[in-house]
Amino acid sequence: MKYWQLLTLGLVISTSAFGSVSAYFNQKTSTRYTDPYRNITRNGDNLEAVIIDQIASAKKSIYVAVQEIRLPLIAQALINKKKQGVDVRLVIENNYNFDVTSQRDSTEDNEHEASRVNDLVAFVDANRNGRIEKNELETRDAIYMLRAAQVPIMDDTFDASRGSGLMHHKFIIVDGKSTVVSTANFTMSCIHGDVLAPQSRGNANSMIVVQSPQFAQIFTQEFAQLWGNGRHGNFGQNKAYRPPQTVVVRGVKLTVQFSPTSARFNWEDSVNGLIAKVLSRSTQSIKAALFVFSDQRLADIMERRHDAGVNIGVIIQPSFAFREYSELLDLMGIGLLNSKCEYEPDNNPWRNPVQEAGYANLPKGDMLHHKFAVVDRRAVVVGSQNWSEAANYINDETLVVVEGIGIAEQYAREYDRIKQSASLGPNSWLVQQVKRTEASCAGKGLYF
Repeated sequence: MKYWQLLTLGLVISTSAFGSVSAYFNQKTSTRYTDPYRNITRNGDNLEAVIIDQIASAKKSIYVAVQEIRLPLIAQALINKKKQGVDVRLVIENNYNFDVTSQRDSTEDNEHEASRVNDLVAFVDANRNGRIEKNELETRDAIYMLRAAQVPIMDDTFDASRGSGLMHHKFIIVDGKSTVVSTANFTMSCIHGDVLAPQSRGNANSMIVVQSPQFAQIFTQEFAQLWGNGRHGNFGQNKAYRPPQTVVVRGVKLTVQFSPTSARFNWEDSVNGLIAKVLSRSTQSIKAALFVFSDQRLADIMERRHDAGVNIGVIIQPSFAFREYSELLDLMGIGLLNSKCEYEPDNNPWRNPVQEAGYANLPKGDMLHHKFAVVDRRAVVVGSQNWSEAANYINDETLVVVEGIGIAEQYAREYDRIKQSASLGPNSWLVQQVKRTEASCAGKGLYF
């Protein structure tokens, strides 16, 4: 999608010689595009096309840090730029640094990873003949294509470790001027939909694009830490701690911080601590759409705001909504015993449960992969960072606080769209599960 098309659709929120901030959503109902791989016309912004347009604009450098890349059109765009002499570098998570010809046996022992490998094989096998042919490798397997073109790729084992938790970033810096910050990995399942599930429309995700050298410089510093000297990178706790950094782009205030944070720092100085500061400032509403919500301190802060009259709404990915560590249970006023007949540490079911708490209902195969909250319809916290301790203390993550009514309104509309079909409040399975665990633990003499 070209710049003039973005203007026509009203997607450029603020722009001038001083920069712009734009937001995109792959399940938005007011735009449509045709999935280039399955030829399905569907609602949403084409996040891949936005990425490719940014890559195509590069004259000097493209630095990519993304957990997983499987989309060949993005790979080919990077290869084209490398051929033109552009400095192209890629950092990915080590678990996904393989092509279809070099699958590791370990993936077969993990059901989730085996499923991802099967999806990759099905995607690369375009003619469905059960064999991976050379032309398919050269046009459908992103990692194979990048390696064949000798695009430099580093993963989080390049710091001489087994990996830094997760290299969970999802950002691109172009020419030190333009930055893409995504919640989506560059995969079919995250952006367009599962190749084997025509009804899927991709995990619900968002993306912001910021045109600002100052903003890009913050991300370039993070990328430089990851890349190191090109042979030995710095990931996880090997990176130097950096506090939040703020720039203003055409009246939009943007604050950025990266995880992980060492436990030797106060929690308030961490990325989740930054989220807490934004939530604490709320006076009217907090509306969050989250993949995972397991940080107790963030839930406790939201309870205090709820008790002060702030309107709270939280919608979670179903597979994480009702686990014993899910803070959604606290919001509902429910405690769930774990397999050891214990509540999670500092468990705090709300005495005044929130009514607008539940899980998303999406097409089969899709997940709520969002990681955002809209505060007072004026500020948004968004990025790769899930609201969890692992994201805060182990993984390489990004968080951006966007303070601007135009962007906040777009995220508020996305929350409202998800809420329309969400299931709110405790369902019958959860109620029965609470009763079953309590009865089982009582039978063992471990619950009274």
